Amino acid sequence: MLEWITRYKSERMIKLWSDEEKYKIWKEIEVAVLDGWAKLGVVPYEAVEELKKVQIKPEEVKNEEIKTRHEVTAFVKVLENKIPKKYAKFVHLGITSSDIMDTAFSIQIKRACRIIREGTQAVEKVLLDLAEKYKNLQAVGRTHGIQAEPMPFGLKFLSHYAEFRRVTRKLILAEEEVSYGKISGAVGIYNTIPPEIEEYVLSKLGLNPEPIATQVVPRDRYAFFILVLSLLASAIERMALNLRLYQISEIDEVREPFGEGQTGSSIMPHKKNPVLSENLCGIARVIRSTATVALENIALFMERDISHSSAERITFPQVCILSDFALMRLKLLLEGLFINEEKIKENFENSKGLILSSKILLELVLQGMDREEAYKIIQEASFQVIDKKFPDLKTAIYSILQKQDRKLAENIKSKFEEFTYSPYIKNIYERVSTPIVELKVRKKREVFDPEGKAIADRLRKLGYDVKDVRVGKTYKVYTKADYESFKDIFFNPLIEEVSIQLEG
Repeated sequence: MLEWITRYKSERMIKLWSDEEKYKIWKEIEVAVLDGWAKLGVVPYEAVEELKKVQIKPEEVKNEEIKTRHEVTAFVKVLENKIPKKYAKFVHLGITSSDIMDTAFSIQIKRACRIIREGTQAVEKVLLDLAEKYKNLQAVGRTHGIQAEPMPFGLKFLSHYAEFRRVTRKLILAEEEVSYGKISGAVGIYNTIPPEIEEYVLSKLGLNPEPIATQVVPRDRYAFFILVLSLLASAIERMALNLRLYQISEIDEVREPFGEGQTGSSIMPHKKNPVLSENLCGIARVIRSTATVALENIALFMERDISHSSAERITFPQVCILSDFALMRLKLLLEGLFINEEKIKENFENSKGLILSSKILLELVLQGMDREEAYKIIQEASFQVIDKKFPDLKTAIYSILQKQDRKLAENIKSKFEEFTYSPYIKNIYERVSTPIVELKVRKKREVFDPEGKAIADRLRKLGYDVKDVRVGKTYKVYTKADYESFKDIFFNPLIEEVSIQLEG
């Protein structure tokens, strides 16, 4: 029943969503909360040190949960039993279950975002390499599955590259959106724990305090993450679907890698089926199906209920594992692609010049012919070529035009040799293959900003109700390089923080 988790597995995602990793994060939060209380002088630091030493095994929590029927209570009991009794009373002091569960959940999703982003960027690199490699290979562009216009084969890969780049940008936004936690107690009103502890704990964990949390972090944050993964799934499927179409026997422009000893059919030995790309299309459907669940989890009773809990326990690990697996499979598929250049050229020649119809239409209009009349002439000529009354469009057009205007017919006939794909393809490559990375640098919240204070003071003197002003810098870098490799150049991590956006 759980065969999918071994067939379509991602070891790093399985580890991230394991009970062992979850309880490790839970303990880290409990330690940080206790440390916060210690800094306020409420609990002894010895309690913090004792709790840091504790190691938890998932089965210990599961055994305790049989009695409590409450996972967090079971977890807390295990912690209490592993430290001296005089310190055990301070464990989970002033906080509620959702403080631990939702804050940890945000951390897990944030880490998942980064893993998946590594995958999208790896796919981007392969797609850009393919786009560059085949930028001069003349091919047929198709709409509705019908030959349409001449275009470089590499441009097809560049289109997918741009889409994956957009997904990477959305993953950055999703990571920002889920980087919120809560340590605000029951119904989120700080009745049993002060905001200072929340700020201390969350800053240590790399999260922001949820402005108004009720008893849970609002589920629209997590739904946004799932929606981004749904768009990722659609990007994967569009790529995989096109690869399947290019492998149709009569087209045969692309072939998937086919390993030694691999079989395509149990009865037809000749078959090389596009199973990898078909597999990716199926996985994409499963990933997208979780979007409905995530959206429905947003509406909870008043300050909270747990109707979201069971759904999230299933869907989030599943969608993260499948997304990471699909990206790894797509990368391997793209790296092993065989591009059948001979067949691409053959298909181009078999178009019999029909894919030049728009260029001929433009030329006839520029030479003085009425557009509607020109369209009808080209359409008639094209249909006669399709019906095999003429060998190609050039012959058909010449035959029709010479009856009306011999000079025009000769001019158009000579133009056929000049028609290729658009000379502005290079503009598209320049726009897409050198994206813009925008880095915004500002001082950390806890760091004094004298320039910001001066501006805030001046605004207040002018009568504006201003709480604070923070001054920052924006850098735009035009590069193909992975921004993670150079972003540290732009800021001092001790006093500054950076946010990154991708343009395009």
